[in-house]
Amino acid sequence: MYRYLNLLLLLMMITSCSPGPPMTPLPSPSPILNQPTISPSVSPEFTLRNYPRVDGSTSTLPLETTIACHLLEVPCTWQDGGPFMPTRRFGPDLLYADSSGAAEKIHTMWHSGTHQSYMNLIHGDADVILVAREPSDDELEAASQAGVVFEIQPIALDAFVFLAHAENPLESIKLSQIREVYSGGITNWEELGSNSGAIHTYQRNPNSGSQELMEKLVMKGTPMLNSPEMILETMMGPINAISDDPLGIGYSVFYYAQNIFPHDQIKLVGVDGITPSTATIADQSYPFTTQVYAVIREGTPPEHASAVFFNWLSSEAGQQVISESGYVPILP
Repeated sequence: MYRYLNLLLLLMMITSCSPGPPMTPLPSPSPILNQPTISPSVSPEFTLRNYPRVDGSTSTLPLETTIACHLLEVPCTWQDGGPFMPTRRFGPDLLYADSSGAAEKIHTMWHSGTHQSYMNLIHGDADVILVAREPSDDELEAASQAGVVFEIQPIALDAFVFLAHAENPLESIKLSQIREVYSGGITNWEELGSNSGAIHTYQRNPNSGSQELMEKLVMKGTPMLNSPEMILETMMGPINAISDDPLGIGYSVFYYAQNIFPHDQIKLVGVDGITPSTATIADQSYPFTTQVYAVIREGTPPEHASAVFFNWLSSEAGQQVISESGYVPILP
């Protein structure tokens, strides 16, 4: 019972992945941001010894786990969430015949979050990162100071979504209204056609993936409310807060809200009349469809494990595994 909660608590206790083997030193990159096109299919052969050190955003941990199950040939299957979320899935629930090192590695995988994973890549503490946004100005500056340049490519589709309490009658909100809500121009739900009550505008902390997406996609230079008491530090923060607050509004990414931490008391609010779903993300009719990226250090030798891993993600085989994780693949 409550297998999902137990798994989540276990993940939160893990502080890092098992250290990887010594990697080939990487040459100094040139000062550009390279965004390559989709690469051809490759057939990598990974073992525990050469598997790259992968980090990333919280929302991409199940993606990495699914990839590792495939590349390390550990049989895995999705588990359901038990009585707490009987129709949802987190996973994977690992099924294997022995306590092999590969299975143990998958059990102990951990992502340190978007900003920290970029910093780990810069400082050589990660070889590949899987993240829900491109690097921020702060991260690009830190990379420049360290003589590191990112090589980045999109590998999947996700969406930036807005959250409200399940009892809130609001089904959709206009983009202009979202800006007004988060800049202080609209302060009561009644102005949005919902029940009367002051809007509680939950935000995320600076440099978090969700906050960077909010400022880039929605606010676009419009200052947000200065509400330090409404800033939440983790991805589960807005979901937890709004589940107990019928007057709350917040934001997250679709994959996290639907697959990693769904909640019966949370609903996704449509934008300009279009509700986020796998279908509206795939056809990109949802206005805040976003991309998930793989990032390595530019100048990585093509035979290096991280480069092989990076290129495989955009191959036909890699895209199939990404689809199995629940993400929408970038290729048709």
